[in-house]
Amino acid sequence: MALNSHRYQAQLKSETFTILKRGILWATYVSAALLFVVLLNTYFFDEYYHDVEMFLIQLVPLLCVIAVGLVCAKINGLFRVNAKQIYSYLALLVLSWSFVLYGLTQLSSQNMPGVESLSDVLVLVFALALFPNRNVMILGILPFLLFSALYHSMQYSQVLIYPLTKFMCFLGIIMSGQKIISGWFFKAVVRNIEKKKLLRQFKRLALIDGLTNISNRRHFDEVLLQEIKSSARNEQPLAVILLDIDYFKLLNDSLGHQVGDGYLIQVAEIVNSALERPRDLVARYGGEEFVVILPNTDIDGARSVAGKIQRMLADAELVHPSSGVSRYITASQGIALWHKGMQSSDLLERADSMLYKAKSSGRNQYFSE
Repeated sequence: MALNSHRYQAQLKSETFTILKRGILWATYVSAALLFVVLLNTYFFDEYYHDVEMFLIQLVPLLCVIAVGLVCAKINGLFRVNAKQIYSYLALLVLSWSFVLYGLTQLSSQNMPGVESLSDVLVLVFALALFPNRNVMILGILPFLLFSALYHSMQYSQVLIYPLTKFMCFLGIIMSGQKIISGWFFKAVVRNIEKKKLLRQFKRLALIDGLTNISNRRHFDEVLLQEIKSSARNEQPLAVILLDIDYFKLLNDSLGHQVGDGYLIQVAEIVNSALERPRDLVARYGGEEFVVILPNTDIDGARSVAGKIQRMLADAELVHPSSGVSRYITASQGIALWHKGMQSSDLLERADSMLYKAKSSGRNQYFSE
């Protein structure tokens, strides 16, 4: 657990802050409900009407803080609030409640029923809301714990043993409970992070060719459909290059499949490095065939890319002792341009037809429409 926590420290910090923001928002809703309860209770103190009227004025800061918190949460959402803003709001909320508690003690010369209970409720509310961060939680509940202890000692007993015992018990229970709950929370966060990581890995495995580490046929099919839709919508050109390594079966027979696999990896790297734009895509089409998608590229641009691939393969000088056209690895390429109304299968069929012409014309060359 400690190891995972260290590995995922940034993610844990982010998740902790998100849960903390949700907790503070929850504390704001609860504060609104508690404020309503306080108003209902103070309404019955008509014998001290003047005092109650003055106390209602003291509720205004808390009412404003709650209103601002709810409005900002509604307009901006939780994810746009930074740490400075959320901690400032939390400090205002705690201070506003402290001011309300002080106002309740001044409401009458008699003991105000429920003041200590309200303070204890606030301790529980803010302990639950702030549990992911122990330091913030302690700072949030400490004013209410101190108020409860002081109020009890001043109003009910001069003996400090009870309020001190209550203070220590409350603090100890909350601290130990926070440790247990936060432990569960961090374990759950780590498991969630690892689950997301595994899902990303599975998704990558589903879209990436395991040998060459480029896109596989499935990913290519998905991207090609999207690019055709984009070209149809934006009336932009779209080109496809179908590439086949010349005499690859003979290479496997002479040098072995392990060497052949190594060449496939190198050819994939060469073709991929020949592409310069983020949207350009190279995929392993099957066996020793590769396919390139060139969005927003006309036939001249596609020929330029095919020529670049041909030159880079020649520069790599990958020895091919069984080739009928060169001492080194070469490739034949077929180039096709998408036209309005063509399906992906039509485009690939056209590229395959151009590839066949390149092969039948002597290989190590490219043909286009």
